[in-house]
Amino acid sequence: MTVRVKRPHTTLVLVDLQRAFTVPPALLTRIARYARRFDCRVFTRLINPPGSLFRTWLKQKCCAPGSTDTELLLAPERGDLVFDKTGYGLSPSQVRQLHRRGIREVTICGIDTDACVLGVMYSLFDAGIICRAKPGYCWSSTGLHRAGLKIIKTQFECLE
Repeated sequence: MTVRVKRPHTTLVLVDLQRAFTVPPALLTRIARYARRFDCRVFTRLINPPGSLFRTWLKQKCCAPGSTDTELLLAPERGDLVFDKTGYGLSPSQVRQLHRRGIREVTICGIDTDACVLGVMYSLFDAGIICRAKPGYCWSSTGLHRAGLKIIKTQFECLE
């Protein structure tokens, strides 16, 4: 029998693990297994509304509100948070929700290391929340995973 061991007051942020983005199946399996260790999980998903800079400037058409692109690849459980974001990082109101829960430190995994993972880390850091990226549980569709990790290591000194 496997016993589920959790550290007290731990939070995992799972960045943009959603249908729109190709996540290697082996990575998704590893993340799902790793996520079980955490008391609280925060799922983010990109929503790309009409008129957003993702549409107008970057010409990205995926992740329209209500589309299947926004479906999460892992199911949240009771007590988990799901944050819809319209940019790279979290909004001030989302960060306030984390503060209200007493969350002061998180581990981060997900995609893309060089974009949304980094954006979420900057928004958390700016709000006074310590964050550590888990390199083996992040990935970039652009091929810039290692470059993203180098930025994280340089800016945050917090690879786990």
